[in-house]
Amino acid sequence: MKQPDSPRRRRGRRVVVLAVLCAAVFALFLARLAWMQFAMADHYAQKVAELSTTRYTVTEQAARGSILDRNGVVLAQDDTAFDVLLRVPAPDGTSLPQTVQQLSALTGGKDVETQLAAFCCTASAGELPVLQNADAETVAALYRAGLVQSGAVRLAARGVRVWPQGSLLPHALGFTGAITAEQWQSAKAQGLAMDERLGQSGLEQAYDTLLRGQSGRTVVSVDRSGTVTARRVLSAAQPGADLVLTVDAALQQALQDALANRIETLRAAAGNAQHKACAGAAVLVDVRSGGILAAANYPNYDLNTYRRDYADLCADTRAPLLDRCCQGLYAPGSAFKPAVAAAALQQGISPYDTVNCTGRYLYYSGYQPRCLQDRHSGAVDLRTALQYSCNIFFYDVGRRLGVDVFSQTAQQLGLAVDVGVETPAAAGRLTWSGDENYQAGLTLMAAIGQGNTALTPVQLAAYAAALANGGRRPLLHFADHAVDADGATVWQYTPQFVEAAGGEAVFEPIRDGMVRMAQGSSVLRQIVVPCAAKTGSPQLPTQMAGGGHYVNSVLIGYAPAQAPEIALAVVLEYGGGGFNAAPIMRDVFNLYFGG
Repeated sequence: MKQPDSPRRRRGRRVVVLAVLCAAVFALFLARLAWMQFAMADHYAQKVAELSTTRYTVTEQAARGSILDRNGVVLAQDDTAFDVLLRVPAPDGTSLPQTVQQLSALTGGKDVETQLAAFCCTASAGELPVLQNADAETVAALYRAGLVQSGAVRLAARGVRVWPQGSLLPHALGFTGAITAEQWQSAKAQGLAMDERLGQSGLEQAYDTLLRGQSGRTVVSVDRSGTVTARRVLSAAQPGADLVLTVDAALQQALQDALANRIETLRAAAGNAQHKACAGAAVLVDVRSGGILAAANYPNYDLNTYRRDYADLCADTRAPLLDRCCQGLYAPGSAFKPAVAAAALQQGISPYDTVNCTGRYLYYSGYQPRCLQDRHSGAVDLRTALQYSCNIFFYDVGRRLGVDVFSQTAQQLGLAVDVGVETPAAAGRLTWSGDENYQAGLTLMAAIGQGNTALTPVQLAAYAAALANGGRRPLLHFADHAVDADGATVWQYTPQFVEAAGGEAVFEPIRDGMVRMAQGSSVLRQIVVPCAAKTGSPQLPTQMAGGGHYVNSVLIGYAPAQAPEIALAVVLEYGGGGFNAAPIMRDVFNLYFGG
């Protein structure tokens, strides 16, 4: 008979079970501990290291592309500058307080300690910018002190814009600068850093996306001792493309010199009350493509000293900062007459129809403007009217056409419209019957390029190109193409044209009249190839001391006359008449054609 368990025996069995369970748990614990200590040692060591590691991102500025002329002459490029950055925390083997003290002494007494305190309030690790554009002496001193070699300080290379020929084409080239408050939201949306530099004016701004490239970003990991433990490149810096212009540096220099010399010569003319020339502009274009070969402003300035001289440039009453080529507005005077002639021929008026020039236009009783009758009088046809710039012919034709008709033709030929140029340009204006001050006499004034009409030299250059091409006007442009660091073309300009109605039937008689005018100038006959030209002498409100009004000099033209390649527009403020600009055309055309 089975004996019932005693309480003592039941307690013993529970103790045994408990002991087995404890032994099993202890064995599992020892196994887990061994696994963690041996099998997972590297994993946990890495975790500990990560907890003691700080990461920050370093930006590597991309090199900005250069701007070159059509022959490879550098007009704008990046020069290397160095920024001084303090490493935080200090690398192993260096002392942060000692480095701060040395930097303060070597950087001309900069309060690095205050900068560091502000930096540490927002970040536990990183690089504190201490000095921008360190000069060669400061860089050498940092190396002598061992700050760069120890890693306590890093010299970050950065591009600084320079202009090897700073006074060549400054208005069109423009400059770069830091992102402005107004630009920040747009720049941020593009993923740009706050310290990026953008093109702020001229071609630098117009082609900023091509020129700027893309900055690189690297994540740097440092441990508590300041030792760099890892570098991970998020994106490599991509240099910007080089922008190749249609501009020819030699022609640009020649045009600038010719413009400056002519203005100074006129101003120095002793006893000539008509000449107080003080400023001007000239634009030379390739009529076959619309490429701008040169664009000169006078007075000029140097981009390399622009920021230093800014206050003086702003105070100069001659307004050297004004891009007269694209933003100066001038009455064209008689240089406008070919546009009226084109409108007349488009409307069916024959080039052989004549107007009787008596020296005074008698159609209106209350307003009877005059003509100088320079080498002409009596019956005048269109070619003769252009050759000798007969006002009476154009008063009568302009009245018969109506101001709106010839103003519309002028727009087709590039006047008071967008002519394609990439830099900021004034819209210009023509005279219309809807103008607030319009009256019948204003049509007569507009027909000889005055009235409310005001145009830019770049529009006059496009207009001259259109006349040269038989009404086929090229859109003007400074840039031709862009190439990357490997020399591959990444962008290419495609020439574009606007057609004016009429073809040869309209434009052949006009070109003939302009050739005749050029042949009548002893200066223009000195050009090595036949050219065509039209002068303008628009009257200014300013009166001369002895009576009468000052006039500007306006000249448009192209060459060769029978197979045009280039066209030029010149405006001289207070120049004293259109033919006073002829030496500029002669000098530049002769250089281009090898004369």
